Amino acid sequence: MSEKRKWWIPLVNRTIDFVFTSFCPICDGQVFKDGYSYVCQECLDTLAWVRGTRCKLCGIPMVGMDFQGLTCASCREENLLFDQGRCMFVMEERSRGLIHDIKYHGARMILRDMPSWVDRCDGFREYLEGTVLVPVPLHRRRLGKRGFNQSEWIAHAFRKAVGTSVDVVHALKRRKNTPTQTELDRNQRKANVKNAFALVRKNHLRKEDRIMLVDDVFTTGATLNACAEVLKEHGFHQISIAVLGHG
Repeated sequence: MSEKRKWWIPLVNRTIDFVFTSFCPICDGQVFKDGYSYVCQECLDTLAWVRGTRCKLCGIPMVGMDFQGLTCASCREENLLFDQGRCMFVMEERSRGLIHDIKYHGARMILRDMPSWVDRCDGFREYLEGTVLVPVPLHRRRLGKRGFNQSEWIAHAFRKAVGTSVDVVHALKRRKNTPTQTELDRNQRKANVKNAFALVRKNHLRKEDRIMLVDDVFTTGATLNACAEVLKEHGFHQISIAVLGHG
């Protein structure tokens, strides 16, 4: 198959969006009661949205803690190079299915619910405001096969939800076509993405920008940390992360 980006995939996605968006991808019930939502509100209510006290680096809820600014045990074991992080929900069967549909089935229409998702997470909108959103890149070969980068879609959904106070900049490139991280353990994930990323020559970033790295899922943080390392090496110091799911 050609490594070039397939022109027909966005057209197919738009067609699927038009034909099949009247049924919730979780429960198969009819939606569009308000003419907007793709996932029904009843199913959205069941997702493990992150509210209240959370780890300042990965965003996972910290049950029993009554003040912000702490890091979880997992993050304390890592040398994470970003300043703070937020996730929208903790991964479980339903949310995992949504992300799988976005990532592997090209179901971009799920992300049009992002304004309501942002409102479900305390302070998430304010967290994104005034940042430069930098999606984690795919290698050109994987992008050619898949036809899209889900992290890019998420970044644009964040921008649409928050407004013009944020921008999306494609500042990083993936120079190594690394295997998927899915079946790797923590140490293997680190080794897999070591030196995998580089800064785009004309990246349009300024040293004073507050950079927000965007990805679909935070598992160990290895991929996001590898991206942050490249930015740090080039003199960028305000680096945060934002993802959909944790787990």
